[in-house]
Amino acid sequence: MYSLLILSLAGYVLIGYFIERSNFELLIAVYSSLFLLSYLILKNKRQYNFKVLLLSGILFRFCLIFSTPALSDDFYRFFWDGRIQQLGFNPFDFTPRQFLNQNSDAFLSQLFPYLNSPDYFSVYPQLSQILFNIVSVIGKDSLQTNLIVIKSMIFLSEIGTLYLLNTLVNKRKQDPSHLLIYLLNPLVIIELTGNIHLEAFMIFFFLLAVMLFYRQQFIGSATALSLSIQTKLLPILVIPFLIKKIGIKKTIGYGLACLLITAFISTGSINTTDRLAHIAESLNLYYGKFEFNGGIYLFFRNIGWAIMGYNPIAILSKLMILCTLAGILFVYLKESDMLSGFFWALIIYLGFAAIIHPWYLTPLVALSLFVKFRFILVWSALIPLSYISYKTLPYSENYWITGVEYLIVMGYLLWEVKFLSVNSNPANLE
Repeated sequence: MYSLLILSLAGYVLIGYFIERSNFELLIAVYSSLFLLSYLILKNKRQYNFKVLLLSGILFRFCLIFSTPALSDDFYRFFWDGRIQQLGFNPFDFTPRQFLNQNSDAFLSQLFPYLNSPDYFSVYPQLSQILFNIVSVIGKDSLQTNLIVIKSMIFLSEIGTLYLLNTLVNKRKQDPSHLLIYLLNPLVIIELTGNIHLEAFMIFFFLLAVMLFYRQQFIGSATALSLSIQTKLLPILVIPFLIKKIGIKKTIGYGLACLLITAFISTGSINTTDRLAHIAESLNLYYGKFEFNGGIYLFFRNIGWAIMGYNPIAILSKLMILCTLAGILFVYLKESDMLSGFFWALIIYLGFAAIIHPWYLTPLVALSLFVKFRFILVWSALIPLSYISYKTLPYSENYWITGVEYLIVMGYLLWEVKFLSVNSNPANLE
């Protein structure tokens, strides 16, 4: 049976070091094989020593530290923002193209051709910028050193996440083997440590906030949640779930503490109206112009295009926001637990999103340990199909593949709703 672990390691090495995302057939064959191997290991988990599985999950992540991501180019912008800070400039003051038109730097000139958003201001919050700065201090003008430093940071955050997940699983009196769902999920391993996505830090700090909240260390919890928000903005959605736990008054206090800490940290570089306007401009372009793998959005967009004869993204994106807000409000009324509540809030958010990259699902894989439904694991196995968009230049999304992805996920969810308990929280703390 340990041969499955060896084959898995070989698969991660292949994806990490030898496969380009344009080679879709080979990529999806190896990616799918890793999910099959993970399924077989989980199905026969009683035949393995748990410590061996734990060390294997850590090894799978470690083997990717020295690879250059082939499935995402976001990391070039991370290094760009870090270098900008080292040169004494603010990353929110210039777009990359504007900066190079006025300044010269050999390392930035090396990075510029690889940037996927050279005409957009940075959108990464303050904690992310601090991490980018640290990477630049250590890595200097070596791309490979920068890669190893930031991947090592993500690797350590993943170790912390595994510890926190194990602590929370035990606290909620769940089966300890639930940890394996996250530990051995190929999407998590490849997209976080392998492809350098900041969801790794968001997950870690969010889980730390939950653990400290359960211990009634509210200031520490608010600080950790603020750090999670400073990596990705979405964890702010969890605050209203506290009302049913600690009441409105304490929740307002918790929320204010979190927002004040966030504002204080943000003043490091987001401290003028112009910089705020630049971030808002980039976010507006992101949510009002780009689209990728958004199931419900693409369905209605194609209907709108057939009726109106043009892409109705400007109108449809606003309607999707209204649907998202209504759906999340419904979740607030039904849920009180931070973990399961945030899971369903994220499901609603992504359900109506125009852009759903594979790594967006990694927080949901972590949160799935605390709900009964397992459709997110099916989705995590299917969403790598979206890499077919990068098979050709210019990039072109295959709507048939997207349709198959969402039909299977929705079908599995409906099956679970029908045959499993509607109680999405298998273990309470009270």
